Amino acid sequence: MADRRGILVPLVILAFIFLSPDPVRQSRVQPDHHPTLSDIIAEEQRSLSELNNSTYQTDRFSNPDAIGLNLTGLEPERGFSWHPLPIVQSKARRWLGWAVEDGGEDDVSALHLERVPAPVYRNVTGLVHGKWVRSSLETPVAAPNINLTDYATMNPFTGLKTPRPFGRNITGEGGDVRLRLHERPAPLDRPLEIETANATQMSVEVAITDEETGTEYELRVYGVYLPTIGQAILTTTSDKFAGFFALPHLALSGATFEESRRILNESISRSIQRQIDGETESHNPWTPRIEGGSDTPFSLPECEMILYLQQLPSLPRPTASTILTFLERELRFPTGAFLPPAPDIRFAMTAFSPDCGFMIESRGPPDYVPQEGNHLTGPKIEVLYLNGRHHLLFYTLILSLQLALFIRQMREASTPSTRSRLSLYTFAMISLGDGFTTMSFMLISLFIGGLWVNLVATAFVAFMSVSFFGMRFLMDIWLVQAPEREVVRRQEAEEERAREDRFRAAMERFRVERDERVRAAGEASAAIALAARQGAYDTTANSPPSTEQTPAAGQTAPAPPTVNPPSNSTSQPETLPLPATAPRPIDTSQTLPLFMPSDQSGLLPTVEPNLDPNRPLVLPRESFGSLYTRFYLLLLASLFISLNAASWPPLPRKIYFTGLGFFYLSFWLPQIARNVVRNCRKALKWEFVVGQSLLRMVPFGYFFGYGGNVLFAERDYIVVLASQELIGPRWFVAWAPAGWKPPEAWDYHPVLREDEEGGTMPIGASAPDDTAPESPVTGRASIDGKRRGSIASTKAKADDAGRVGSGKRVFDCAICMQTLEVPVVESASAASGPGGARDAGPGGAPYGATAASSLSGPAGLLARRQYMVTPCRHIFHSACLEGWMKYRLQCPVCREGVPAL
Repeated sequence: MADRRGILVPLVILAFIFLSPDPVRQSRVQPDHHPTLSDIIAEEQRSLSELNNSTYQTDRFSNPDAIGLNLTGLEPERGFSWHPLPIVQSKARRWLGWAVEDGGEDDVSALHLERVPAPVYRNVTGLVHGKWVRSSLETPVAAPNINLTDYATMNPFTGLKTPRPFGRNITGEGGDVRLRLHERPAPLDRPLEIETANATQMSVEVAITDEETGTEYELRVYGVYLPTIGQAILTTTSDKFAGFFALPHLALSGATFEESRRILNESISRSIQRQIDGETESHNPWTPRIEGGSDTPFSLPECEMILYLQQLPSLPRPTASTILTFLERELRFPTGAFLPPAPDIRFAMTAFSPDCGFMIESRGPPDYVPQEGNHLTGPKIEVLYLNGRHHLLFYTLILSLQLALFIRQMREASTPSTRSRLSLYTFAMISLGDGFTTMSFMLISLFIGGLWVNLVATAFVAFMSVSFFGMRFLMDIWLVQAPEREVVRRQEAEEERAREDRFRAAMERFRVERDERVRAAGEASAAIALAARQGAYDTTANSPPSTEQTPAAGQTAPAPPTVNPPSNSTSQPETLPLPATAPRPIDTSQTLPLFMPSDQSGLLPTVEPNLDPNRPLVLPRESFGSLYTRFYLLLLASLFISLNAASWPPLPRKIYFTGLGFFYLSFWLPQIARNVVRNCRKALKWEFVVGQSLLRMVPFGYFFGYGGNVLFAERDYIVVLASQELIGPRWFVAWAPAGWKPPEAWDYHPVLREDEEGGTMPIGASAPDDTAPESPVTGRASIDGKRRGSIASTKAKADDAGRVGSGKRVFDCAICMQTLEVPVVESASAASGPGGARDAGPGGAPYGATAASSLSGPAGLLARRQYMVTPCRHIFHSACLEGWMKYRLQCPVCREGVPAL
């Protein structure tokens, strides 16, 4: 009967998912030390009234002690640093001056929002990313003067408040930043005059990574976006800073103040009404936490942040506004028109924290060259979805090709003989990767509604691959290899039984030896006791001897009296006790006491183990259900760990996913081991091996080598850099497009040829002895009469085929004054065989071509790395010349200039 226990775990997981009760809604009852929802609503209404009754002042924040706004966080006693805000606003005006048509910092306050001065997108929902740096404007600004005790959190165990450092405090000098922009559409019940306003509400999810600490800070900010000038003003809102209510006062002009106040007045009123009606129980509808929720007494204080985003022109003037408007309309309401690619959104960012005092900005022109950073760039959400559909369609094609190759391999391995060659673990790893793709895409489809159909379709193809074909083929391989596994299991069980038998035999031998020792000790004690009693008995029997009568003739003599030996039994009272000096039996403590019931009932008979080596071996039956269980549990575990790893710091996250990718791409290792065990050469079809290898490398090439991937993963070319150092900087030029070739550059590691057409031999290497020296090294050698570079130091002997190996020559290194032995491709005359016949390489090729190809291979590449030849044809050790060229780009011999490495 099949083992059905393996299905229990999936059933428990499914029951837990589907039968779990709905989460209980958060109770309205709050602790006494935390404000209630009614108190929060009253405070929000008061702050809204303060906003409606206020006016715009250009120099409001110039004097922080006289801001004149009764809003949380703007009080002088708070200690927030508002001195840098005018400096930050001046930087934002600078970006705005670049974006508007007659850009200038002086006329920003007089902008008329109705005339679309900047060629920018009006709807900026999308994803942008780039680099950030600490602003140079932060240096002359005084730090905030905050009393940390006022923001101390309560210890849940002691109930005491302990000052803690603020969260989201950016202390590094640079890093990565990613913004997910959400422009909120207007509700259906809005009046027409507000629907056509020049400001919209916006929320942005910010992810800032500090390169120095490796920490990633995530927060959500809310604010307004002014589409006519491409400017966004956003801020955080918490219990210690009413940023959303003070946001209009952060505007750069009176016109933007009025537009911002009008849009926020309606938005805040709607949020308060939803709180009153009970539609939401959130204490802070504008919480900066990504996961939502409100502040608690145990929450750590976090730094507030004010963001100024300025959209920079994406196309050159003067027709950029018209083109962008047409592109934007076609992207939102496609009609099938042929359009050029939509340019990316580009934002310049300036961020400021009033309570922590840091100022950061995006890296880009004019402070930095475009190669170092181009501010924050990224596609619109429509372009992102369009690219995602195309990429998913391409990946669906990849999965289909993988499935087609898999089916062909299944058809090829349709007999038990061919299936026995295959490795079960190789195909299990392949199916595991397809299953991971299925579950990942199904999970992602729950959060990306615009790509739900494409994600589900791709996941279905991967699901078919793993469930209909992958697991079926695994079961076929498992059944065919079951006898082989049975033999292995039986051998292992027999070895285990042999070990147990040896252990039992050893234990039995130890028990017998122990019993012998106990018996010997008992006999010795008994002998000693008997001797002692015998001595006492003899002493008692020393009485006057009795007269012994001789029987008469014909009478039988009486039998002598029988003397029983003394014993320890108390049933013989006539036996004398042992003397006090007699030795007692020794208790060896090797026998354990045995406690038995008084009536001896309930005892089971002692069963001796069967030590017969020929007894039948019974193995537990193996079921394929256990393989199913292990497969899906491993799949779920890898998925959950990967989801958790997505929130790790950048370095551990990169290490994990890179290691997971290497593990996934090593699915051929079990098959290699299987070929070794089975001594098999043709286990898989080469079209399956090559096809699966290339197709399964495509996703990794997409994320690591394609900059426009949907996850914005950074391109990692470390492997290419390492290959250029090991193999050569131009090893991949052979695959370059036809007609393109890199510029000429000097190769310091050439193949040395003696032929005249080679022209790479060092000066004087093949010159006769009477030739005038052309360098100090050759001159010194000519004086000695022995030119070390003119003759080969060793000659390879001819092999059985008559070929002669390449010779080697010895030169002097003018830097270290040591000898240098290098391989040389000999000339035709030197390489000729006996009788003047030229040696031939494999296939009848001339020896010179064969030797040159051997020096161009991996072994010859390593040999050529040992020497370097300059353009003036002087040869040196590689380490010597590299060290020399660090300080001077001249030849050490002739002082001619040499190109840099």
